[in-house]
Amino acid sequence: MNFQIVILQIIALFLLIGVGYYLRKSSYLDEKETSAISKILLDIILPARLISSLQMDVNAKILANFRDLFLYWIIFYLVLISISYIFIKIFTIPADKKRVIQFFLIFGNVGYMGLPVIDVIFPENGILFGSIGIIAFHIFLWTYGINLFFSKNNKRSLKLRNVFNNGVIAIIFGLFLMITGIKLFTPIKNAVDMLAGATFPLSMLVIGSGLAQIKISGIFKDINIIIYSFLKLLIIPIISLFVLNYFKTPDPIRTILIIQIAMPASANGVIFADRYDANYVFASECLFLSTLMAAVTIPLISYLSVYLH
Repeated sequence: MNFQIVILQIIALFLLIGVGYYLRKSSYLDEKETSAISKILLDIILPARLISSLQMDVNAKILANFRDLFLYWIIFYLVLISISYIFIKIFTIPADKKRVIQFFLIFGNVGYMGLPVIDVIFPENGILFGSIGIIAFHIFLWTYGINLFFSKNNKRSLKLRNVFNNGVIAIIFGLFLMITGIKLFTPIKNAVDMLAGATFPLSMLVIGSGLAQIKISGIFKDINIIIYSFLKLLIIPIISLFVLNYFKTPDPIRTILIIQIAMPASANGVIFADRYDANYVFASECLFLSTLMAAVTIPLISYLSVYLH
């Protein structure tokens, strides 16, 4: 199987991270400007991407697999939430890093890195089925995920606005459009798609800016980041594979689940950490190492998911 597209995606990510690193290191961007970019991403661009991704045609094949895939994702996220809670209780982790670790254990890059891999394995309908995982991802991201950063250690308090945020509104609106088959007017759709297209370049710039404040060599000395990365990229996907095999879960559901589960940290964690005064630098370190390791682990897990039944 040719995984060249996966490697190319990872290289592209790191090139954009490098641009963000240079801009911050050269003082072209400062902390205030980076925070402004994070705010735009969180409040406008990420919700626009969600609406854009849900502008799809629903056919019989999608409906037949939607229920089962969506149910598996709900179970998966509930299990990961439990694992993340146990993880921070077992290991001695500084208070300002706990929420970041929890977030990254639960949320992976199921879209930008997950969909290209699925498309290689299931070229006919992989993108459509993979989009179901993205819907579940956003439901948990904009409810449980965003509110992970509203803890007792955070000066902010949980308000209705934090629960019923722009992301939740975008999910409700996007699902309504998808289920009813209503399409946005072409000028509006084009504008939403343009905003959505800015998601990954701006996200990587924010991440690179965060890395400019740390020593890269220090990442490999932080045992919390290393343990997290192995757990997220190898241990959880492999255990999930054996569990799904035991219950004889059929393809494409089984393989799509495993591949998206095996994705590295979601860039949203860095954006949330910066926006809500969490440990933004540590979040950037976690994302950097997990994405770097993914160049090896994604092809490995993809191979195992295809050839181990």
